[in-house]
Amino acid sequence: MKMNQMACLLLALSAASLAQAQDAQPTADPQSAAASDAPAATQNTSEHQAMLPFMRAIAGDHVLPRPYGIGADVFTMHQDYAIDSLAFSLPGFSLPDPSIVKIKNRLVEEDLKLDAWVFPFLNVFAIYGHLDAQTDVNLSAVTIPQLPVSLGTLPIRYNGSVYGGGLTLVAGGDHWFASVTGTWTRSSLSGDFDSSVKARTIQPKIGVVNGPFQFWVGAMGLHTDEEHAGVIALPYLGNVPFAVKLKQASTWSPSVGVHYEMDRFADVTLEFGGGDRRTTLLNVNLRFPRDN
Repeated sequence: MKMNQMACLLLALSAASLAQAQDAQPTADPQSAAASDAPAATQNTSEHQAMLPFMRAIAGDHVLPRPYGIGADVFTMHQDYAIDSLAFSLPGFSLPDPSIVKIKNRLVEEDLKLDAWVFPFLNVFAIYGHLDAQTDVNLSAVTIPQLPVSLGTLPIRYNGSVYGGGLTLVAGGDHWFASVTGTWTRSSLSGDFDSSVKARTIQPKIGVVNGPFQFWVGAMGLHTDEEHAGVIALPYLGNVPFAVKLKQASTWSPSVGVHYEMDRFADVTLEFGGGDRRTTLLNVNLRFPRDN
């Protein structure tokens, strides 16, 4: 799914939900959880309440986010990988130093997220979506005695479904908030080779609340287990079986973000990550029911 198609999907989702229910959500995410991080700070005047969250009394007079949410995310990431292990079925071949192999990964993920505030300080969520990715394994520095040319770069393309869940813990006041989000995902993939990807993230954030806006700084801690196996055609050598296990080169990267809330019914989040891992997150959420 391309970015402009995803934008159309987000607009359609917002329009349909506005017509049916009139209510929206913050995100707790892949991977990306920024909108669920921000507590509300206005007075609750509704006489009706949904079943969730439990223990709402501990929030005092503060209006809580509407308890149920549905959202759509578009997430991109570019990062370097490190080799955990690399094996070719070649007699006499060994990799003396895995660090000589340079690896870059890039992906685009679109997902649907369902969430609920179980307690005023705890949001839980589930995600399901689609990813397209490519991992480029640069083997130019690897030498094989019987091979007179460089191995070049091995591009590993894959796509498929991604699913998982997580939780967000929050604390805050009228003009500030702090949160930490943990996410766990797995992927069901198809592509050039037999591939699998599992990821765990932790995202601490601290920010300020200014009317309908929240601004924050934070970090993403990412642990990735990516594996590929198959047969590659090499010059002069023909088809050679291989297996590679990859992991993130850098565990932590900084992030900044902004969240805009539209009358507790709909909200939009935009977040950027930098450093050795470059990420972007666009999230649109709807929350319901209207009276809680």
